[in-house]
Amino acid sequence: MGNNNERDEILAFVAEKYYQEDKKQTEIAEMIGLTRSAVSRMLTEAREKSIVEIIIHRPFQYDRELESKLQKTLNLKHVSVVVFSNQPDYDEIRKQLGKAASRLLANLIKPGHKIGISWGTTVQATIEAFETIPIKDTTVVQLVGVLGSTRHSYSAQILVEQMAQKIGGEGTYLFSPFIVENEKTAASLLKDPTVEKAVSIGKECDIALMGIGTTKSEFCSLYKENHISLQDIKTIRAADAVGDVCAIYFDIEGNLAPIDFHQRRIGTSLPGILEIPIRLGVAGNIEKAEAILGATCGRFINSLVTDNLTALRVLELAQERCQKEK
Repeated sequence: MGNNNERDEILAFVAEKYYQEDKKQTEIAEMIGLTRSAVSRMLTEAREKSIVEIIIHRPFQYDRELESKLQKTLNLKHVSVVVFSNQPDYDEIRKQLGKAASRLLANLIKPGHKIGISWGTTVQATIEAFETIPIKDTTVVQLVGVLGSTRHSYSAQILVEQMAQKIGGEGTYLFSPFIVENEKTAASLLKDPTVEKAVSIGKECDIALMGIGTTKSEFCSLYKENHISLQDIKTIRAADAVGDVCAIYFDIEGNLAPIDFHQRRIGTSLPGILEIPIRLGVAGNIEKAEAILGATCGRFINSLVTDNLTALRVLELAQERCQKEK
């Protein structure tokens, strides 16, 4: 059968006949003068060499009952709850939530809209899953500063660029670190005309796409990736903060955490974010349930994409909170 190229051509021929033309292995065997078992081995070899790639599109299910309960209990505008039969690994949660959020986002974005983007792996998954659909006169805005000095696939600048390309919009970038050493430095940076303009445009957004972070150190990506220090996370947790949206920290009841971290932060202000009509949070995993509840109670988000197992835990926590208030 000659060299590798010739071998790969035969493997591709066999694969096309089997997968695209629905020929039986016995039929293919007759065509090329080999046995059916030889054809079977060739199909296996074609997969091993990535000549054939098999993609399984798992049926996408939503739990409409849970969506209704969350919407009513937490007073949300839009809710999508993706169904998992058991707790998958975080990468699978992230991927499926990204697909669900991208579908919701595609229905929400209209011509002329400004879309604010934070950072995070679920925001990244949402933008990756978003189909390229040019939408007229759109702008994509970076809501919070840069994560460190190196490029990260889930940093706000990269995500703004990717989203702008997908909808044919303009990007508005915030060329500043998201956190600085002290309040004086932050105040000085916020007076810079370029930074000031980018920050102020954030509050003009029609939609904000945001991740919801947790303060649990083992699940806090800002801490795990060394974007904030151990002392920062200790101070944040000591203030009873359970989570953050755009590096704005809050407790489980949605109260803003009393920490100087907020005075050192560079990004659209909390009042500015709260002016955005649709504030879409994308988050899953039971470990983030407290953070999700706090984000909704404080109105940091008013729309949510999550999974059914996390949704159930959020509702349990909300019920426990109501009972304590009584």
